[in-house]
Amino acid sequence: MMKKKFIPLFILLFYMLNINSQEFIHPGLLHSESSLKRIRELVRNEIQPAYGSFNIMRGMPEGKADYCIKGPFETISRAGRYGYTKDPCERDFNAAYYNAILWIVTGKEPHADKAMEIIRAYASTLKKIEGPDDPLCAGLQGFMLVNAAEIMRYTYTADKHTNGWDAKDTPKVENMFRNVFQPILTTFYNTKPYTNGNWGIAVTKAQMAFGVFLNDKKLYEDAIEFFLKGHDNGTLPNYVAESGQIQESGRDQQHAMLGLGCLSEIAEIAWTQGRDLYGALDNRLMKGYEYLAKSNLGYEVPFFTWKDITGKYSNWTTLGEEGMGRFRSLFEIAYNHYVERKGLEMPYTQIVLGMIRPEGPGFTCDNPGFGSLLFYLGKDLNERKVPGQINEDLSQLEGWAFANCSYKQVDNLMSFVSSGVNMQKKRISYQAGNYPYIAVKAPKIPASANKDWLQLSYSVASAPEFWKLDSDKAKKIGKDIYVFKITDYLSNNGTHFTERPANITLILNFGNIGNEPVIVEWIRSFEKLEDI
Repeated sequence: MMKKKFIPLFILLFYMLNINSQEFIHPGLLHSESSLKRIRELVRNEIQPAYGSFNIMRGMPEGKADYCIKGPFETISRAGRYGYTKDPCERDFNAAYYNAILWIVTGKEPHADKAMEIIRAYASTLKKIEGPDDPLCAGLQGFMLVNAAEIMRYTYTADKHTNGWDAKDTPKVENMFRNVFQPILTTFYNTKPYTNGNWGIAVTKAQMAFGVFLNDKKLYEDAIEFFLKGHDNGTLPNYVAESGQIQESGRDQQHAMLGLGCLSEIAEIAWTQGRDLYGALDNRLMKGYEYLAKSNLGYEVPFFTWKDITGKYSNWTTLGEEGMGRFRSLFEIAYNHYVERKGLEMPYTQIVLGMIRPEGPGFTCDNPGFGSLLFYLGKDLNERKVPGQINEDLSQLEGWAFANCSYKQVDNLMSFVSSGVNMQKKRISYQAGNYPYIAVKAPKIPASANKDWLQLSYSVASAPEFWKLDSDKAKKIGKDIYVFKITDYLSNNGTHFTERPANITLILNFGNIGNEPVIVEWIRSFEKLEDI
């Protein structure tokens, strides 16, 4: 007869006391130790578009080591009697996060000291969050601050740095997140649904982050449970339909973007901790991104009148026009997971990234932004570029500026389509002496387009000069490649360009073509005609 095994009382008590704890990876919110190393290497090697995103961050006032803190405040709010604190504390929390990232990238301690100054100031001062939308304040602003604190706690320690995170910082900062921020989130979870979905998503991403920072398994797991199965508009199944339509698609586009960005941040934290929420509901989040990108690029998408959880937001019958086509900096995070990590395709999101790379800051504290620095996993976009040689892939649209253009898929070609009075231009380095032939692959150019649709702008002694290339004079190879010998059109036989690469503006100006589509796949320069 087998004897029963008894668990000693002290072991049982130890288990009961620690049932709410979990071994989390640290740093382990949006960034793990390995991802922070990757970010640093991207900048060190000037990999694009990450390096461009880095340059934007360090050029911002909040990215400066001498940033002047606006607070701290005892009470913060987004509206009401303390509404005046919204902008300054958002700037402070962004500054803490940016300086934490810049400390990692540059290794310069003044950045680390600035992040620590802001974290310590608020941990010692902040006592209350209030206002009619306090869940958004606690969720969005708290998320930025806790990401900064997570980085500093595990990378700038007092044993190695004079001003580093020490034993006194831990209880103070933990107390702020647990007793000032978290009660607002808990109250939201325990209240009958009353908001659009972006509220619940913002609350969830913050609680999930606090759970990791506080090593609190229950907070973390409750957030994931809410994300997957909660009774609220702010859950994955209740915010993104199987078609990709978003609960707030009929409201406006900026809130839909906010919500999707926050969902991807939740998924990224889980990924850092070893769990795949990106793949939930058959990659539902990816479908939401593609729907959002496609609709905001001007394509037709299916739309149904959404019956939301609250019953208050169920009368939108068409896509919301407000914010249409104004893309926020939150597309890299999802694209790099689904395409670079998982090998899936996001063609419409790819077009959007071609338009907005390198990503800059997020909108206020809604999302971190700077995805091209923080989440980029692809190849260097400049790796195939030769100094002075034009090699522009217009399915990417990296660095191009636009006026009155729309972007659609035509004949299964993922390239830009423009209509109406329009112009596309980009500043590039070009050496006509070495590469006198410019070739343009353009499968569709309307008969009504300007004949001089390819132009180069070059400045000598501050006086701009334009050379317009008449397509009637260009050679045509095959059915859709136009070739221009640039030195036939430049003054002094192109001597301005022969010595070294010079900065010029490459311009595509098709004029007023109404609604006729025009497609340009690429523009390249060649040494010899036979190379084309």
